[in-house]
Amino acid sequence: MIYSSDAMQIDENLYCLGPQTLPSFLLDGEEPVMFDAGMSFAGEHYQAELEKVLQGRPLSYLFLSHVHFDHCGAAAFLKQLYPNLTICASAEAAEIIQKPNALALIGKLNNLPGLREDQKFQPFSIDRVLQDNESIHPGGDTSIRVMAAPGHTRDMLAFYLEERRVLIPSEAAGVPSGKDKVYTEFLVDCESYFRSLQKLSLLDFDTILFAHAYIYTGDEAKSYFNFALDQGFAFRDKLSNLIDQFDDQTEPIIQVMKQEEYDNAEEPKQLEEAYMLNLEAKIKAVRKWRLQEASV
Repeated sequence: MIYSSDAMQIDENLYCLGPQTLPSFLLDGEEPVMFDAGMSFAGEHYQAELEKVLQGRPLSYLFLSHVHFDHCGAAAFLKQLYPNLTICASAEAAEIIQKPNALALIGKLNNLPGLREDQKFQPFSIDRVLQDNESIHPGGDTSIRVMAAPGHTRDMLAFYLEERRVLIPSEAAGVPSGKDKVYTEFLVDCESYFRSLQKLSLLDFDTILFAHAYIYTGDEAKSYFNFALDQGFAFRDKLSNLIDQFDDQTEPIIQVMKQEEYDNAEEPKQLEEAYMLNLEAKIKAVRKWRLQEASV
């Protein structure tokens, strides 16, 4: 089955907090854990959904898959709500979030026109660095396995709830757009991205909680990664062919891909500035892959 990532209870003590395009997820228990923190303007939405479940109890952990603007935007807001909250991410994320240029870009993309000052992005720090293959036991009978999954970004982590057979891969798994398309999300390295897809595909899961818009269960979850890999290879090859067609000029490749992928896409969709930054990064990643292939 394919579900929209609206606020709902997924399973016992496991919740989607919504909103659909920027969903965060909550594993309730002795030490409640929230996965990702969307954009800053959604902080009040997360607060309302958390209060419905936690009923006055504090949030213990915030696990960040990576520190892109739409996954860490409300982290500081949540830290203000829950002063003892432990914000967790990879070592690479802890390094990135200290860089002035990174903070400036995260703030620029979060601070949409018309936001109140208290809705704007605020800097934060990582309290705990997570390691690849580390298992976290927040209470109860569910453990969280941390899995390094680079390719989309170098700081990317996926989270696997083994006893629940639930995978939270963020964009390490790409971004499905309904049943017939997956947006391929290698921003730093094609081969690392495909290796991460293959690594995650070997896990035993019944449910995938995606970074944007959808939850897959059952047969759709089990068949997803083969489809995502096929779509990813096709996308890489398409960019490679366009690089040849346009003599390695970036601008005409962007025009072709934007018209095909973005201009005709239905709302809601990614911020245009973020889409353009990501598309340029994908073209750069394919150029890097082509050089590596040529040197073999």
